[in-house]
Amino acid sequence: MRTALGDDGHIALRRHRQATHTALGTLAQLLYDTAREADRLHTTLRRYATSARDHLNDALADPFTPHADATAIPYSSRATELHAARYTQQMHQLDLVLDAYQTALLAV
Repeated sequence: MRTALGDDGHIALRRHRQATHTALGTLAQLLYDTAREADRLHTTLRRYATSARDHLNDALADPFTPHADATAIPYSSRATELHAARYTQQMHQLDLVLDAYQTALLAV
C-alpha cells in the first residue's frame, strides 16, 4: 500500500481507517483488508511453489523415487495453480478497491 499511495497516502489511509463512522473510513478499512488478504495469498502461493519445486527436484534427483512421492508433484502443481488463480483474483479486487478509494479521496 505504501508503494501505491506513497508515505503521506499511507498515513492518510491509517487515519481514514480510524474514522469508522464515515463511508471513507469503511472504504479505507476495505482497502486495508483486501491488501492484507493479497499479502496472505502471496505468502501461501510462494510456499506452494517452493513445495512443488522441492518435490520436482527430489523426483529428478532420485531415479528410484517411490510412486507415492511422484504423485505429490501433480498435487502440488494443482494447489499452486489454484492459489495463483486466487491471488490473481485478489490482486484484481485490490486494484478495484484502490481505484475506488482514490476516487473517493478526490471527491472529499
